[in-house]
Amino acid sequence: MEKFRIGVFLFLLLVLAVLTFSLSKSWRIYEGGYEVTVEPPNEEKDTDPEPTDEFDLESSSGKVLWKQFFVYPVGLVTETGGFGPEGIVGHARNLYSVNLKTGSVKKFFPRNVYVWDYFPGEFSKQILSNNIDEPKEHSLSLEKKLLIFAAVEDSNKDGVLNHRDVKRVYVYDPDKEELVDILPPGYVFRKLLYNTGKNNLSLIVKKVLSPSSKEEKGIKGKKIETESPQEIFSYDVSTGKGILAQPFD
Repeated sequence: MEKFRIGVFLFLLLVLAVLTFSLSKSWRIYEGGYEVTVEPPNEEKDTDPEPTDEFDLESSSGKVLWKQFFVYPVGLVTETGGFGPEGIVGHARNLYSVNLKTGSVKKFFPRNVYVWDYFPGEFSKQILSNNIDEPKEHSLSLEKKLLIFAAVEDSNKDGVLNHRDVKRVYVYDPDKEELVDILPPGYVFRKLLYNTGKNNLSLIVKKVLSPSSKEEKGIKGKKIETESPQEIFSYDVSTGKGILAQPFD
Protein backbone atom coordinates (compact mmCIF):
# COMPACT_ATOMS: atom_id res chain seq x y z
CA MET A 1 0.00 0.00 0.00
CA GLU A 2 2.84 2.33 0.89
CA LYS A 3 4.56 1.67 -2.47
CA PHE A 4 1.28 2.46 -4.27
CA ARG A 5 1.02 5.83 -2.51
CA ILE A 6 4.62 6.65 -3.34
CA GLY A 7 4.00 5.71 -6.99
CA VAL A 8 0.91 7.93 -7.19
CA PHE A 9 2.82 10.81 -5.57
CA LEU A 10 5.72 10.50 -8.02
CA PHE A 11 3.32 10.34 -10.97
CA LEU A 12 1.52 13.54 -9.87
CA LEU A 13 4.87 15.23 -9.32
CA LEU A 14 5.96 14.30 -12.86
CA VAL A 15 2.71 15.66 -14.34
CA LEU A 16 3.18 18.93 -12.42
CA ALA A 17 6.75 19.27 -13.68
CA VAL A 18 5.69 18.72 -17.31
CA LEU A 19 2.89 21.30 -17.02
CA THR A 20 5.22 23.86 -15.42
CA PHE A 21 7.81 23.40 -18.17
CA SER A 22 5.21 23.69 -20.93
CA LEU A 23 3.69 26.87 -19.52
CA SER A 24 7.08 28.48 -19.01
CA LYS A 25 7.84 27.88 -22.69
CA SER A 26 4.44 29.07 -23.89
CA TRP A 27 4.18 32.31 -21.95
CA ARG A 28 6.35 35.32 -22.79
CA ILE A 29 6.35 38.50 -20.74
CA TYR A 30 6.34 41.75 -22.72
CA GLU A 31 8.40 44.45 -21.00
CA GLY A 32 7.76 47.82 -22.61
CA GLY A 33 8.22 46.65 -26.18
CA TYR A 34 6.56 44.87 -29.07
CA GLU A 35 8.23 41.54 -29.60
CA VAL A 36 8.50 39.84 -32.96
CA THR A 37 9.54 36.21 -33.23
CA VAL A 38 12.75 35.87 -35.19
CA GLU A 39 12.28 34.20 -38.54
CA PRO A 40 15.42 32.79 -40.19
CA PRO A 41 15.90 34.20 -43.69
CA ASN A 42 14.84 31.83 -46.42
CA GLU A 43 15.04 32.83 -50.07
CA GLU A 44 12.46 30.23 -51.06
CA LYS A 45 9.94 31.39 -48.45
CA ASP A 46 6.79 33.05 -49.76
CA THR A 47 7.07 36.81 -49.31
CA ASP A 48 3.37 37.56 -49.83
CA PRO A 49 1.73 39.92 -47.31
CA GLU A 50 1.14 38.63 -43.79
CA PRO A 51 -2.19 36.94 -42.93
CA THR A 52 -5.16 39.20 -43.49
CA ASP A 53 -6.17 39.18 -39.82
CA GLU A 54 -3.13 41.42 -39.15
CA PHE A 55 -4.43 44.08 -41.55
CA ASP A 56 -7.10 46.56 -40.47
CA LEU A 57 -7.10 49.36 -43.00
CA GLU A 58 -10.16 50.93 -41.36
CA SER A 59 -8.22 51.55 -38.15
CA SER A 60 -6.41 54.81 -37.45
CA SER A 61 -3.00 53.12 -37.77
CA GLY A 62 -2.37 54.13 -41.37
CA LYS A 63 -1.73 57.75 -42.38
CA VAL A 64 -1.59 59.68 -45.63
CA LEU A 65 1.75 61.44 -46.06
CA TRP A 66 2.59 64.13 -48.61
CA LYS A 67 -1.02 63.88 -49.89
CA GLN A 68 -0.10 60.89 -52.02
CA PHE A 69 1.26 57.99 -49.97
CA PHE A 70 -0.70 55.89 -47.49
CA VAL A 71 1.77 54.42 -44.95
CA TYR A 72 0.40 51.48 -43.00
CA PRO A 73 2.16 49.73 -40.06
CA VAL A 74 1.43 46.04 -39.51
CA GLY A 75 0.73 45.27 -35.85
CA LEU A 76 1.08 48.83 -34.58
CA VAL A 77 1.69 49.37 -30.85
CA THR A 78 2.31 52.90 -29.55
CA GLU A 79 3.78 54.46 -26.42
CA THR A 80 4.87 57.92 -25.34
CA GLY A 81 8.34 59.25 -26.07
CA GLY A 82 10.51 58.92 -29.13
CA PHE A 83 12.25 61.35 -31.45
CA GLY A 84 9.39 62.10 -33.85
CA PRO A 85 7.17 65.17 -34.16
CA GLU A 86 4.24 63.80 -32.16
CA GLY A 87 6.18 62.43 -29.18
CA ILE A 88 4.69 58.98 -29.81
CA VAL A 89 6.75 55.87 -30.55
CA GLY A 90 5.19 53.56 -33.14
CA HIS A 91 6.33 49.93 -32.89
CA ALA A 92 5.39 47.58 -35.72
CA ARG A 93 6.24 44.29 -37.44
CA ASN A 94 6.54 45.85 -40.89
CA LEU A 95 5.51 48.86 -42.97
CA TYR A 96 3.69 49.28 -46.28
CA SER A 97 3.43 52.33 -48.53
CA VAL A 98 0.62 52.71 -51.06
CA ASN A 99 0.98 55.23 -53.87
CA LEU A 100 -2.55 56.65 -54.09
CA LYS A 101 -1.99 57.89 -57.64
CA THR A 102 -0.59 54.71 -59.20
CA GLY A 103 -1.91 52.05 -56.80
CA SER A 104 1.60 50.63 -56.33
CA VAL A 105 2.26 48.91 -52.97
CA LYS A 106 5.71 48.75 -51.38
CA LYS A 107 6.51 46.35 -48.52
CA PHE A 108 9.49 47.77 -46.63
CA PHE A 109 11.06 44.59 -45.23
CA PRO A 110 10.84 41.14 -46.89
CA ARG A 111 10.17 39.49 -43.51
CA ASN A 112 8.97 40.63 -40.09
CA VAL A 113 11.35 42.88 -38.15
CA TYR A 114 11.01 45.05 -35.06
CA VAL A 115 10.25 48.59 -36.19
CA TRP A 116 11.06 50.68 -33.11
CA ASP A 117 9.77 53.94 -34.59
CA TYR A 118 9.08 55.72 -37.87
CA PHE A 119 8.09 59.25 -38.87
CA PRO A 120 8.48 61.84 -41.69
CA GLY A 121 11.84 63.60 -41.61
CA GLU A 122 10.54 67.14 -42.00
CA PHE A 123 9.05 68.76 -38.89
CA SER A 124 9.52 71.26 -36.11
CA LYS A 125 8.38 70.81 -32.52
CA GLN A 126 8.65 72.66 -29.23
CA ILE A 127 10.18 70.85 -26.26
CA LEU A 128 9.44 72.16 -22.77
CA SER A 129 12.02 70.79 -20.32
CA ASN A 130 10.63 72.64 -17.27
CA ASN A 131 8.28 75.45 -16.27
CA ILE A 132 11.03 78.10 -16.08
CA ASP A 133 13.05 77.96 -19.29
CA GLU A 134 11.73 78.85 -22.71
CA PRO A 135 10.71 75.90 -24.90
CA LYS A 136 13.42 74.53 -27.17
CA GLU A 137 12.79 73.95 -30.86
CA HIS A 138 13.72 70.61 -32.36
CA SER A 139 13.55 70.41 -36.14
CA LEU A 140 14.53 68.28 -39.11
CA SER A 141 14.43 69.21 -42.77
CA LEU A 142 14.51 66.05 -44.86
CA GLU A 143 12.31 66.66 -47.88
CA LYS A 144 9.75 63.94 -48.53
CA LYS A 145 11.64 61.19 -46.70
CA LEU A 146 10.45 58.73 -44.08
CA LEU A 147 12.80 57.75 -41.23
CA ILE A 148 12.64 54.20 -39.87
CA PHE A 149 14.50 52.88 -36.82
CA ALA A 150 14.40 49.09 -36.75
CA ALA A 151 16.04 46.00 -35.28
CA VAL A 152 16.48 43.43 -38.04
CA GLU A 153 18.85 41.01 -36.29
CA ASP A 154 18.53 39.17 -32.98
CA SER A 155 21.66 40.80 -31.56
CA ASN A 156 21.25 39.48 -28.00
CA LYS A 157 20.33 35.94 -29.18
CA ASP A 158 17.18 35.66 -27.04
CA GLY A 159 14.99 34.38 -29.88
CA VAL A 160 12.93 37.56 -30.45
CA LEU A 161 13.34 40.97 -32.03
CA ASN A 162 12.45 43.78 -29.64
CA HIS A 163 13.71 46.97 -28.01
CA ARG A 164 16.69 45.14 -26.51
CA ASP A 165 18.22 44.47 -29.93
CA VAL A 166 20.46 46.99 -31.67
CA LYS A 167 18.81 49.30 -34.18
CA ARG A 168 19.69 50.39 -37.69
CA VAL A 169 18.45 53.54 -39.42
CA TYR A 170 16.65 53.52 -42.76
CA VAL A 171 15.53 56.30 -45.09
CA TYR A 172 12.58 55.65 -47.37
CA ASP A 173 12.02 57.59 -50.59
CA PRO A 174 8.31 57.17 -51.52
CA ASP A 175 8.73 58.41 -55.08
CA LYS A 176 11.45 55.87 -55.85
CA GLU A 177 9.90 53.24 -53.52
CA GLU A 178 13.43 52.81 -52.19
CA LEU A 179 14.45 51.87 -48.63
CA VAL A 180 18.11 52.56 -47.78
CA ASP A 181 20.06 51.39 -44.73
CA ILE A 182 22.23 54.45 -44.19
CA LEU A 183 24.57 53.41 -41.34
CA PRO A 184 28.11 52.20 -42.01
CA PRO A 185 28.64 48.43 -41.58
CA GLY A 186 29.01 47.40 -37.96
CA TYR A 187 27.45 50.58 -36.52
CA VAL A 188 24.19 50.92 -34.60
CA PHE A 189 21.91 53.83 -33.78
CA ARG A 190 22.04 55.60 -30.41
CA LYS A 191 20.50 59.08 -30.73
CA LEU A 192 19.08 61.54 -33.27
CA LEU A 193 20.50 65.08 -33.52
CA TYR A 194 18.07 67.91 -34.31
CA ASN A 195 18.39 71.33 -35.97
CA THR A 196 20.72 70.20 -38.75
CA GLY A 197 20.81 71.64 -42.27
CA LYS A 198 18.42 70.89 -45.08
CA ASN A 199 18.50 67.24 -46.17
CA ASN A 200 21.17 66.48 -43.56
CA LEU A 201 20.58 63.70 -41.05
CA SER A 202 23.03 63.50 -38.13
CA LEU A 203 23.09 60.69 -35.58
CA ILE A 204 25.06 59.49 -32.59
CA VAL A 205 26.17 55.94 -33.35
CA LYS A 206 28.36 53.22 -31.87
CA LYS A 207 30.34 50.45 -33.47
CA VAL A 208 29.44 46.90 -32.44
CA LEU A 209 32.48 45.19 -30.99
CA SER A 210 33.24 41.59 -31.85
CA PRO A 211 33.10 39.11 -28.92
CA SER A 212 36.89 38.80 -28.93
CA SER A 213 37.38 42.57 -28.52
CA LYS A 214 34.82 43.17 -25.76
CA GLU A 215 37.24 42.28 -22.96
CA GLU A 216 40.67 43.57 -22.12
CA LYS A 217 43.02 42.54 -19.36
CA GLY A 218 43.09 44.91 -16.42
CA ILE A 219 44.99 44.97 -13.14
CA LYS A 220 46.43 41.62 -12.00
CA GLY A 221 45.18 39.87 -15.13
CA LYS A 222 41.48 40.51 -14.43
CA LYS A 223 39.31 41.09 -17.48
CA ILE A 224 37.33 44.33 -17.77
CA GLU A 225 34.48 45.06 -20.14
CA THR A 226 35.07 47.72 -22.78
CA GLU A 227 32.70 49.53 -25.13
CA SER A 228 33.21 51.30 -28.41
CA PRO A 229 33.19 55.11 -28.21
CA GLN A 230 30.23 57.15 -29.37
CA GLU A 231 30.64 58.74 -32.79
CA ILE A 232 28.74 61.21 -34.95
CA PHE A 233 27.54 60.14 -38.37
CA SER A 234 26.11 62.61 -40.89
CA TYR A 235 24.17 61.57 -43.97
CA ASP A 236 23.11 63.68 -46.94
CA VAL A 237 19.78 62.27 -48.13
CA SER A 238 19.96 64.18 -51.44
CA THR A 239 23.28 62.61 -52.48
CA GLY A 240 23.06 59.35 -50.51
CA LYS A 241 26.50 59.89 -48.97
CA GLY A 242 27.47 59.69 -45.32
CA ILE A 243 30.54 60.49 -43.27
CA LEU A 244 31.80 59.66 -39.79
CA ALA A 245 33.18 62.60 -37.81
CA GLN A 246 36.75 62.40 -36.56
CA PRO A 247 37.04 60.77 -33.12
CA PHE A 248 37.22 62.88 -29.98
CA ASP A 249 40.67 63.03 -28.36
